[in-house]
Parts: sequence; C-alpha cells; structure tokens
Amino acid sequence: MSELSIVSLLIGLLALTGGTLSLLAPARIRAGVAAFPRSIWPGRILAAMDLVWAAYALSLMHLGMFDAWKVHLYWLTPVAIVLCVVYLDELLSPRALGGLLLLAAGPILNAARWHPSDWRLIVTVIAYLWILLGLVFLLSPWWFRRIALWLTGRGDLAVRITGAIKAAAGLGLIALALLVY
Repeated sequence: MSELSIVSLLIGLLALTGGTLSLLAPARIRAGVAAFPRSIWPGRILAAMDLVWAAYALSLMHLGMFDAWKVHLYWLTPVAIVLCVVYLDELLSPRALGGLLLLAAGPILNAARWHPSDWRLIVTVIAYLWILLGLVFLLSPWWFRRIALWLTGRGDLAVRITGAIKAAAGLGLIALALLVY
C-alpha cells in the first residue's frame, strides 16, 4: 500500500463515519455543530494538538541560523499551550480546528506529490480545500457558525443530504485507496 492509499483510506473512513452519523442522528449532529464554536474542552484539546504538531514540524525543519533555537521548543510549547488556552478562549474551537486543517494538509500533499496516477489530484484538491477552510476558521472563526448554519440550519433533511454526500465521497476515497492508489 502506498502512502497516498493510506491517506486516502483514512480520509475516506473519516468521511464515511461522519456521513453515516449524519444520516443516523441528524438532530445530535445539528446540536453538536451548533455548540462547537463555544465549546471549551474541544478547543483546548485541539489547540494543544495543533501546537504540539507545529512544534514537531518545526523541529524537523531546517531553519538555518535559527536551528539553535529548536532546543527551546521543549519548554516553549507547553507555555504556548497555556497562553493559547488562557488568552484565546473566545471561539477557540473553530480556530483550533482551522489550525488542524492547515497542519493536516501538509502530509496529504506530501503523499500525493510524486504519485504517478492523475487521480491523486482528487486528494490534492481536498487538501487545498482544507487549507482554505483552515485559514478562514483560523482568521475569522465566526464563519464556522455561518457555514454550519448554512449546512445544518434547514432541518434534519439537510443534515441527512449532507451526510449522504459525505458518505458517498468517503466511499469514493476508499475505492480510490483500494483500487487506484
């Protein structure tokens, strides 16, 4: 299995799971999406994951004359997590979700970069959409509520339709992972 097939399989399984949950329990999905922007603990957990992942990525990068500063990442990361949780508590969950989308796009693009199949562009487009959405959520977190209201605010039928589309996309990505990549 190639690296791209593993990435595609993971994204497909996540999409299939989310789509199936939307099909089976649309009311719970609507309530969860409505409560997410002001949720305290999901924001803290996602922010901690983002900062640890960013510190790990920085530790692997060649930074030239700033390489000597990498040893300080071990104590700066926990300090940054505490500062982020204390001072960025307003809409932290969508901001942290945006950061996670930005960080997750990098490995996806690396996996798709040298794959010979033209079908790799599907995963590449998904990664670039994640980058755009991540930037929007990170810089303007109130857009999460607008997008969520547009997707879920029309009732359970809209959530089920969105879930069906997401589940079908997940099945398509799983099929690509198993048959093409």
